[in-house]
Amino acid sequence: MKRAFAFLLSLFALSISAAERPVVKVESGSLQGVMEYNMQAFKNIPYAAPPVGDLRWRPPQPALSWNGLRDAGKFGDACPQQYIKNLSDGLGLPGKEDCLKLNVYGPAKPGKNLPVMVWFHGGGLIVDGARDPQFTPINLIKNGVIVVTVDYRLGALGFFASKELIEEAKAKGEPVGNYGTMDQIASLRWVKKNIEVFGGDPNNVTIFGQSAGGRSVTWLMISDAAKGLFHKAIAQSAQQSPLRGMTEKRFGLTPEVDIGAKYMSSLGVKSLAELRKLPVQKLVLDGSAYYAGEFGGPFVDGQIIKGDPIPLFAAGKQAKVPFMIGTNSFDSDFMLPGEPSLEVFTKKIHEDPKIIEKLYADVKDKCILNSFVIQDLMYRASTKLLANSMNGLAPAYAYYYDYLTPNIRSALSGAPHTYEIPYIFGSLALVPQAPKQALKDVNQCARIEKDIADFRKTHVWPKDWFPIVDKNSPQDQAMSERLSASWTAFAKTGNPNVTGQANWPIYNLKADVMRNFSSGSETVTGLFKDRIAYQALHLREIYAIERVKDAF
Repeated sequence: MKRAFAFLLSLFALSISAAERPVVKVESGSLQGVMEYNMQAFKNIPYAAPPVGDLRWRPPQPALSWNGLRDAGKFGDACPQQYIKNLSDGLGLPGKEDCLKLNVYGPAKPGKNLPVMVWFHGGGLIVDGARDPQFTPINLIKNGVIVVTVDYRLGALGFFASKELIEEAKAKGEPVGNYGTMDQIASLRWVKKNIEVFGGDPNNVTIFGQSAGGRSVTWLMISDAAKGLFHKAIAQSAQQSPLRGMTEKRFGLTPEVDIGAKYMSSLGVKSLAELRKLPVQKLVLDGSAYYAGEFGGPFVDGQIIKGDPIPLFAAGKQAKVPFMIGTNSFDSDFMLPGEPSLEVFTKKIHEDPKIIEKLYADVKDKCILNSFVIQDLMYRASTKLLANSMNGLAPAYAYYYDYLTPNIRSALSGAPHTYEIPYIFGSLALVPQAPKQALKDVNQCARIEKDIADFRKTHVWPKDWFPIVDKNSPQDQAMSERLSASWTAFAKTGNPNVTGQANWPIYNLKADVMRNFSSGSETVTGLFKDRIAYQALHLREIYAIERVKDAF
């Protein structure tokens, strides 16, 4: 009798559990999600067919339909990539090619016509994935939006072109090469068709991303293929180095077809058919390829990516939508292992060493001098130029992120790359925590040099290159509230201003006012004005852009 009662009780519990799990029907079939962190979450939803077999190195094809109720309670696999300790934890690697999936998060009580935010993760287009715990959008959802996180093809599976592949694509009438970007566009098409059943508004979609995801946002801004699929855009730490050409040399960069030929030779294959038959594990690039410049990455293909964002923005050829862009105070930290010396870098872009010495005389830690010069060019100057280029087309807002949890502030030269992410998402409890006692008397150059040496030797990601927070710190909690409120206000209205915070003006170079997310003033005027003006001058020279009126 007791066993029978226990059995009935367990069935009752299961029925309650099933009833509490939300169900929706999308174009391809029905989904059953889960409740977590006071959110509805639908995971591992296919937005395109598995890019395997003959679909490897082809544009994403429509997702396959399914019968019955698909369990959307667990994450799918990340896209194939190398495992890197301290960076790849939580990704369930090595990943699978069948990875063109997305995750949809919404409030516990579904709304109607909520703003939609679509997240494209960073990782140099070679690592990371949508299931990374730091992308759990707890505070964003609390502020009344729908969040979609997307996996897209990485490495050579996502960005590759050989002469044979170009000919095949031409015969099929298809775009070629930038498959990861095509995947992002396919995910936005899926959102447009399906997001309404989750309570989202398909006519109010904000794309946002960080690092390679932020750069992706700028590429989507100038892509005709993405036109009309989003209505606002946020680019976080969107480094702007010149893109290579597909078949021609641009800016002295090796054409993609030559990189593709070298890649095929390293694998011992001579044809596209042979390449498509190789097991996916053989196709994964390791991190050393990134730092050695052997990963071609995105390139100008003429259809999906038509050129470099900086000159195209300057020419008014970007999407005319509200735009937000910003950079962290030490955004170039992760680049240190592969950075050229200051002498090599300044010579390459024709900068005067004497002017550099004068402009950067107050940089205390000389071990990062070259990093700050590169950062001013690729991050800070490009942030200001891209924001300014929106004037007369759509509102643009620029920010500077310089916050670190108090116990680690003295140990770092600024807020490193990626450090803002858990504060925006509200995932403070899901990332590494700061020490209980404040770090003191840290020799920053010694720490940096050790990080670089250890990384080169072991390929283990230095722990301080991944966000470190204090989930119990009132300051951290307040910063998370400030950031997520601004991001969602922008998604709702195209204006990031929030009641109770300092006015965040539309950006222009003449006034040069940026929102400052730090422990100090909430705005900053003329951020590193002379340094950035000098670097912006060289960015314009690189891209042959005329001086902007009233610039700096």
